[in-house]
Amino acid sequence: MSKANHRKGMLPFQFVAIPVEIIRSAEWQALPSSAKALAVDLMAQYSGKNNGRLCTSFEVMYRDFGWVSKETLVNAKRALLGCSFVVLTRKGHAPRTAEWIGFTWWKLDYEESMDIDPRRFPYLNFLSLKRLDPNDEREVAKPGLRVVRKPN
Repeated sequence: MSKANHRKGMLPFQFVAIPVEIIRSAEWQALPSSAKALAVDLMAQYSGKNNGRLCTSFEVMYRDFGWVSKETLVNAKRALLGCSFVVLTRKGHAPRTAEWIGFTWWKLDYEESMDIDPRRFPYLNFLSLKRLDPNDEREVAKPGLRVVRKPN
């Protein structure tokens, strides 16, 4: 790697970061695995200046991420849009206008063709999500003993 392409301390690869509050939220935990995979694939589209223009079209998802079932993609998108930390920023119209999605942990990179008011974008709304307690209402098994309820 040449010096022009690599600065000291800079990572030589791209990565996707998901806020821990999202992963621990009841909404994320309730998502089907296909919706979580779609979320990660959409985050991989993020360049640092295109939040709100993350494309969910089958052509893009097939070409760039290997999605092969339109039905699975539609169901995953429907489940993901049911979450409060995902916003539909542009409604798609056949044959040439794709739907766009944005995540609320990044600032919206507004474009005039979006169908939302940028002042109403719920930036950082995920900070108020209810956290899922993994031990809440779970039965705990102790070695050699019967299953007992976790004491409160």
